[in-house]
Amino acid sequence: MNKNSLIELLPKQIQELIFYKGELIDLTLSKIICVVDEPIEYIHFPVDGFISLVQSLDQHPPLEIGMIGREGVLGAEIALDIQNNLFGALVQGSGNSWRLEKNDFLEIIKTHIELKNIILSYMAVRIKQLSLSAACEHFHEIGPRLAKWLLMSEDRAQSTTFLMTHEFISLMLGVRRVGITTAAAEFRRNGLIEYRRGEMQILNRPALMAASCSCYLQNRKIYSTFIG
Repeated sequence: MNKNSLIELLPKQIQELIFYKGELIDLTLSKIICVVDEPIEYIHFPVDGFISLVQSLDQHPPLEIGMIGREGVLGAEIALDIQNNLFGALVQGSGNSWRLEKNDFLEIIKTHIELKNIILSYMAVRIKQLSLSAACEHFHEIGPRLAKWLLMSEDRAQSTTFLMTHEFISLMLGVRRVGITTAAAEFRRNGLIEYRRGEMQILNRPALMAASCSCYLQNRKIYSTFIG
C-alpha cells in the first residue's frame, strides 16, 4: 500500500486507522488545494505527488515559501486549534495523497499520542525550514536556488523526470523568467539537466548538488534532526 513517510513512522494500528478514515486521492498538476485564511477542511499526507506552499503580498503573484511531498503533511496546524489555512497551497507535481477530513484527523490525534508527537515534530521542521527559505531568497543567487529547487522537486517526485515549465519555476521562486531560462540553459550546457515541452530531467544529480546553495542540505539536516 502506498504510504507517506510520516505515516510509516507510526505503529501499524494507527496507520491502518488513517487508511480506513482517509481517502487516497489524485493530486492534479496546478490544482489549488487550499486558500490562505479559508477554513481548514482536509489534512493531506502526500504519497508521490508534491505541493507548493505559497504566500501572496499586495498585488504580487504568489511566491513559493515551502514544498511538501511524501516526507510531510499539509494542514498540520489544525493540531494547535488553528482553524484557517496559514498558507495557500497548489499541486506542483501530480500524484496521490492520503486525505483525511479535519474532524477524523483530530479524533485520531486526540486518542493516539504517537500521531500528535509526529505532527508536532513536523511543525517544528516546517517553522525552521520557512525561516531558512526567507534567508535563502534574500542572500542566494538564482542559479544555486534553482539547483536547490530542482533537487527538492526530484526528491518528492521520486523520479529524475517531472513536469515543470520555466514560467512556473520563475513564479515559484519569485524571479523573472529570463533569470530561470539563463540559469537552466547553463545547467543544460554542462550536462546537469535536460528539458523539453514542459518536462524537466535531472541528468547529473551530484553536479546539481554541487551547484546548489547550502540550503538544500540544510533542509535535509533540519528534517533528520527533528524526525530522523
